Amino acid sequence: MSTLTPTSSISFILNGRDVQLSGVDPNTTLNEWIRSQHGLAGTKRMCGEGGCGCCVVSALRKDPTSGKDATIAINSCLCPLYSIDGWQITTVEGIGNSRDGYHPIQERITQYNGSQCGYCTPGMVMNMYSLLKESPTPTKQHIEDNFDGNICRCTGYRPILDAMKSFAVDADPKKGGKCIDIEDLSVKKCSMPCAKLCANVTHTSSSTLWFRPSKVADIFTVFSKYPDKRIKLIAGDTGRGVFKGEALPDVIVDLKGIASLAAIEVGAKSLLVGATVPINTLIATLEAHKDSSPTSFPHLAEHLKKVANVAVRNIGSWAGNLMLTHDHENFPSDIFTILEAVHARVTVASASGTSSYSLNDFLSLDLTNKVITTLMIPLSTANSVVRTFKVMPRHQNAHAYINAGFNWSLNPSTHTIEGSPNPSFVFGGLQAHAVHATKTEAYMVGKSLTDPATLQGAVKVLQEELVAIPMPTEGSESFRLSLAYGLFYKFYLASIPDHISDRVKSAAVPFTRPVSQSYQSYDSVKSEYPVTEPMTKLTAKLQASGEAQYVADMIEPDGLAAAFVISTVGNATIESINTSEALQMPGVVQFLSAKDIPGTNAYHAPPFARFEPHLLFAVDKISNAGEAIGIIVADTQENADRAAKKVNVQYSSQSKPILTIADAIKANSIYDYPGEGNVVVVGDANAAISSSAHSITGEVSCGTQYHFHMETQSCVCIPEDDSYTVYSSTQWIEACQHAVATVLGIADNRVYVAVKRIGGGFGGKITQANQIATACAVAAYHTRRPVKIHLDIDTNMKMVGKRFPYYATYKAGFTDDGVINGIMMDVYTNSGCHNNDLAIDIAMSCVDNAYHIPNWHVTPKAVKTNNCANAACRSPGTLPAIFIMETVAQHVGEALGIPPETVKQKNLYQQGQITPNGTTLKYCNIREMWSKLYQSADVSNRTDQITTFNQQNRWRKRGLSVVPLKWGVVWNGSGPHTVMISIYATDGTVAITHGGIEIGQGINTKTAQVAARELGIPIDLICILPTNSMTSPNSNATGGSITCEYNCQGIIDACKILNNRIDPVKQKMTNPTWKEVVARCQSTGVDLSAKAFVNMKSDDHFAYSSYGVNCTEVEVDVLTGEVEILRSDI
Repeated sequence: MSTLTPTSSISFILNGRDVQLSGVDPNTTLNEWIRSQHGLAGTKRMCGEGGCGCCVVSALRKDPTSGKDATIAINSCLCPLYSIDGWQITTVEGIGNSRDGYHPIQERITQYNGSQCGYCTPGMVMNMYSLLKESPTPTKQHIEDNFDGNICRCTGYRPILDAMKSFAVDADPKKGGKCIDIEDLSVKKCSMPCAKLCANVTHTSSSTLWFRPSKVADIFTVFSKYPDKRIKLIAGDTGRGVFKGEALPDVIVDLKGIASLAAIEVGAKSLLVGATVPINTLIATLEAHKDSSPTSFPHLAEHLKKVANVAVRNIGSWAGNLMLTHDHENFPSDIFTILEAVHARVTVASASGTSSYSLNDFLSLDLTNKVITTLMIPLSTANSVVRTFKVMPRHQNAHAYINAGFNWSLNPSTHTIEGSPNPSFVFGGLQAHAVHATKTEAYMVGKSLTDPATLQGAVKVLQEELVAIPMPTEGSESFRLSLAYGLFYKFYLASIPDHISDRVKSAAVPFTRPVSQSYQSYDSVKSEYPVTEPMTKLTAKLQASGEAQYVADMIEPDGLAAAFVISTVGNATIESINTSEALQMPGVVQFLSAKDIPGTNAYHAPPFARFEPHLLFAVDKISNAGEAIGIIVADTQENADRAAKKVNVQYSSQSKPILTIADAIKANSIYDYPGEGNVVVVGDANAAISSSAHSITGEVSCGTQYHFHMETQSCVCIPEDDSYTVYSSTQWIEACQHAVATVLGIADNRVYVAVKRIGGGFGGKITQANQIATACAVAAYHTRRPVKIHLDIDTNMKMVGKRFPYYATYKAGFTDDGVINGIMMDVYTNSGCHNNDLAIDIAMSCVDNAYHIPNWHVTPKAVKTNNCANAACRSPGTLPAIFIMETVAQHVGEALGIPPETVKQKNLYQQGQITPNGTTLKYCNIREMWSKLYQSADVSNRTDQITTFNQQNRWRKRGLSVVPLKWGVVWNGSGPHTVMISIYATDGTVAITHGGIEIGQGINTKTAQVAARELGIPIDLICILPTNSMTSPNSNATGGSITCEYNCQGIIDACKILNNRIDPVKQKMTNPTWKEVVARCQSTGVDLSAKAFVNMKSDDHFAYSSYGVNCTEVEVDVLTGEVEILRSDI
């Protein structure tokens, strides 16, 4: 087939318009290309793994198996651009926008308040759009199942799912439920600016060749033509999201055009499936033909739904999944495990012919110049019993800790195991690849399942033969082995359901998660409207249509991109940095490191850093793995990311790193701060404990947590003639401004920082964003061109600090009925390699949670480790302190043999009592809230029901916990913030800037509501402009659940200034309109702009406290540890 030539151009339809591209780098993803087009930033990028869903677009293509047009949701970050030749792609802008009108899905998710920061919203919308295109009348269950690949960090899934389920055929019309009109699903031609820019665009070419053969023989032609090249065969290429660090191929062969590889055939004895058939098509086939193999196909189909997520399964093939486990150790392929259990076989073709292999033999097969062509799944016999299992961290979209497939033939009369076919017990997650329990398989032949000795003997053999190797990220060896034994036991019981007691049947019956449902109620005060008036966010529709711009979306003309080079080890010295290979890669401009910084090498320094400066780039000593060493500057973010990984750093003098609190305590690696002055002492805790009827000692630990902001750290820096403009995804403009000025060696007034919104922060962008901004500025300084950094998720996780881990030891004394008299406690936190963002002082201020305990002695200690410096993370200090105190209360209840809730209720605060930090609780209603929740959540009756359930079920248990909360609001030190209001005399509209950052909490909507009420005007006359360092200088960070309150007070103060100027003019007029009043003000020389500076103070540490109570019921599988949340009342 010498006529086979590489593909050099593609054509497709984007949002109703034809696109033709030539000279595109075959390694380019659809996401990279879409995001390079002006006006198409709605398709987001975060993980690059197909795991978050923010990159989802809709694809209409001819299904290669059925030959019919079909619409599917796909992860654009995994989809090669070349692979969509001939497809129709629709992005979120293409279904609706502010110019052409919004789509019903965009409207609905807005109405249901399903968008906070909004970064994930376009992906949610497009996932739903794709579902409705194929299934206009889905059920609520169908919709929930379809959202297994979409993650939201800030909104929570309740309003999102409520919005989407309102399209279900079984939705409640009284709650706004209504199926979509089929005409609303049609795509309109998008009038956004991209329409004129996205045709005939040429991208930088590379040496990679792309082939699209039409028959299997063509594959071998490519093999023979390029014998020494790295050749990659793809169908969906979703595996690129699992193994992202692999070398780029020299040749890519797209197999989707080969009809024989997409064929499906159901025979008398087996199901034959072509290699390029997507996993979701395989699922649909198994379900459609379940009657052909009723004992196996339904179980296989159900398990396959737990592989990855809908968007991945839509184009990812079963053969590609098998290749991942063939080529990589420790990839726990569910598909391999379950297919091997049912004796499936694969056919592999070479230039000389085809051969059939068991999956076990396939693992060791040399596949050089070979290709998988067919899967054969035998139809099960009437006596077959098949079960498959997957235990994973989440119930969806997660790799398995362990997976298993079981298959045997059971004589229905004697309940003995037959020897033909042989029993098959396959376990994945124990070894590098899935393994058979061959000795146990042999042992079971001829054994009766109703004989108790059979189970005992089988488990004994299983325990003797199964071995687990260390896999640090997948749980301990003992944990995974216990899961394996438990899964075998489940299968055993499921095989004889009529011969087991009711008490153990819960092990044999899988938990079926019902469709989620939720209810909420809230109060509002109409006399204060629009304040307290329920309304959607001002920019919610823009977020839902993808038009809301984030820093990560910005495209600057003539702009460059940069990526960090980070250390791979900790506690070492840099020996050498070799950039030669990186500098030769396509698009690379230069490498910059500490020696290239024009100012001071510190991205976090006094007065904002509490202690020593935090270096932007390491100089010689490396403290932690993930520490920044320099940046690569290139023409695109993708080229910069690739090149940064090619910088070769050699290290010397590496010592064993200190990583955990236990390591630090052992090494006495403890910071000087906090010292004895920060010890919490109230009364005499030691004496109170000694005189108590009971006392216990214990320990509590609380681990770290990644922020998981959907928009990773991002910044754009533009060099001006004598200054720099910085667009940063930061929660703290003032600190960012000063950091950039410090690194560049210029005055603060030469740096202008502006932020319109950020895609989630959670504290991770308060100080940590400075590192990205300062690196961006150094690159802009040297290149004199705009530079953008948008961290890939790997760098974001390795380089940026996370939640502080905590560890506490305590001694508590208490009475017979659970009243706690005193607590002595040492609290440790892991600050990492720096202590600047220390939050343990916050923990000390709320270690009591909601409990009045008269005697305290709590000593805080921050330890130094070789981790990246940790940072504030969603309720920093407060969350671990509450967790520690709640655990102590739990332990007290266990020691007394009484419910922990009894202990908690007896120790709750009362109004007027004083907290350990000296705050008098003037408004405390926690006891009343506790009583109300007990009644509304029916806690007493449910507790009795749980007791009965647990007595009746040995292997599934339920539990209920009630947790109170006291959240102290701090005014002191949370400011200042500056607000500015401008009224435009020509039309009466109002523009506002304030000192807070819109991170999804709705600060812009809240400030607009307050301004509308204070000025007495409709809210639609008000717009909120980006926060910036000019109009809101010196404003503090956004955080601590106080920034909205601060800035709303600033709005009130500024409006008072304006009203004092406007009212005298208005009083001289007769029933004037707002527009007439401001026009008259302008003509008479009244200043229609005002500024307010807010820096609130309170006498107590907490200005006031807010209170809450939660009751949550869960069900736990004792054999696997899997948990289901059954109900939560807040």
